[in-house]
Amino acid sequence: MPSESFRAFVDESSVLRSTDRQEYLIGAALIPINLCEEVRERVRTLALPGQIKLHWTDEGESRRRTIVKRLAELAPMTVVITHLSERMRRNERCRRKCLEALYHDMVELESFELTLEHRSDAQNLQDRAHIVALQGQGLDKRVRIDHRRGGDEPLLWIADVLLGAVNAAEIGEPGHLEALQNTILIRHRTADSLQP
Repeated sequence: MPSESFRAFVDESSVLRSTDRQEYLIGAALIPINLCEEVRERVRTLALPGQIKLHWTDEGESRRRTIVKRLAELAPMTVVITHLSERMRRNERCRRKCLEALYHDMVELESFELTLEHRSDAQNLQDRAHIVALQGQGLDKRVRIDHRRGGDEPLLWIADVLLGAVNAAEIGEPGHLEALQNTILIRHRTADSLQP
């Protein structure tokens, strides 16, 4: 268990795994609260001039290798939670399942502050309502979330890159994930995820 206070910076991804299966993924980078500003500035230097934020799908292979190498050197602790389901049009249910698992994992690590990437105002309200409902069912009331835009919070980029590496490994390109493997503290599926 970490001996200092951490904040989790959380991003998500949803990917088709086959014609009838999709996987929802939540990634989190755990950064010591007292080092957030230092790590934020180091991550910010990975953006190219004029680039608002790093986004795995927008980067070429050479840039991906460079970004992964630099993030591996920073060695943040990371978490990956996934939920494999039948293919569906809306995936909010999958998101809630992954976030619920993440919140419980964070409580186990005594890490209670999470920053999620901003989606829409309505979706952010759904995230808040979800955590209130979970706390009504026994989730530690110290768990707090806020939302930030990816362009405003470079620490969210770490989770984006992590999930990009996981997805690349799923399609036969494991090198990025292998480079980040030592950063992964927790990786599991939700309790009612389908098995691959």
